Order: sequence, then C-alpha cells, then structure tokens
Amino acid sequence: MYEFVPSTYQPISPDVPVEEIAKHFQSPRPQTDGVGLRAVNRSEFTLVAPVIQPTGPAVFLERAEKACIEAPYWENRLGTVHDLRVALINDGQQVLFCATYSDEFKPYVVDVIRFATPWIDYMFTDVAVGYPGLASDDAIAYIAKHQMQANVWYGGPNPEASPRDIAKSIAVATALDNLLDATQG
Repeated sequence: MYEFVPSTYQPISPDVPVEEIAKHFQSPRPQTDGVGLRAVNRSEFTLVAPVIQPTGPAVFLERAEKACIEAPYWENRLGTVHDLRVALINDGQQVLFCATYSDEFKPYVVDVIRFATPWIDYMFTDVAVGYPGLASDDAIAYIAKHQMQANVWYGGPNPEASPRDIAKSIAVATALDNLLDATQG
C-alpha cells in the first residue's frame, strides 16, 4: 500500500537522512481478510459509529469510567490487544473505537465476540445507533458498515511481538534481575 523507495524518497525534514527513515519503515499493507492496515504481526482496527441523539453521549460518558476500569480485564482475556481507544468525537455525534492488535482481522473479531461481549455491549448499547449487540447475527454486518481503514498508522516498535510475547519477556527480565540481585546481595 505504502511504498518506500529510498532512491526517490525525500523525508519531511531535511535534517533526517533517508537511511534513518529506512531503518524504521514498517511497510504497512491492507489487512488480508478485513478492513484495516497491517504491519508485520500488528493490525489496526478503526470503527466510527453514529451516536443516538440526544441521550447517547450522556449514557456513554456515564459508563466510561467503569469501562476504563475494566478494560485491562477484558483486553487481557483476548491477549492480542496492544492498545485501545474509545471516545466520543464530533461533539458527541459519533463514537470512535480504535485498537492495535496482533494477528489477523477475522480471528481478532471472533475473539472479541467470544471474550469481551459484555464489555463491548456495555459501551455501545444505547449509545451507538443501530448497535445490535455482539451476540447478534447482525454484529459482523454492523462492524463492516462502520469500520474504516486508517490513513496513517504506525504499528509500534517490534511489530512482530504480541502482548503475550512482551509479557513473557518482561517476566524473564524481572526473574533475571531478581537472580542477579540475589547473587550480588
């Protein structure tokens, strides 16, 4: 999708050499089985849905704190989400749902439906116009109708690492640090 040709590419800033840009380029491409961009093993998901007026914005804001408190629980059940943002935009006329996740599109959506339906439904029921609930047969059609591909997206450092890979690496590093501290103490 995005092409980086070092011999013809000119960086935005003349102070940044083309070679430096080349070191960081991730070659984003369209998702193979859905909407969104993909770089190595990371993908982006962007959904913008209309909000029920005039009550939807107040319902969403009333539920936002609880949804934020529970986000780590529900997202950790999935185990593939790197980050997530849900926000009212355009003066409360629309709700934006953006995530960066590891894996392909279809397995991600299946996992969201399997592991996070109560949480997603809590945020979107009585907020988004026509939201059928994730357990509905109409859920995939609803997602398809309101999903869009980002125009600019960066998959983050080490786009081949999943959240589980990162957690394992941190656990190993912590154990090694503790071992080294114990041998020095």
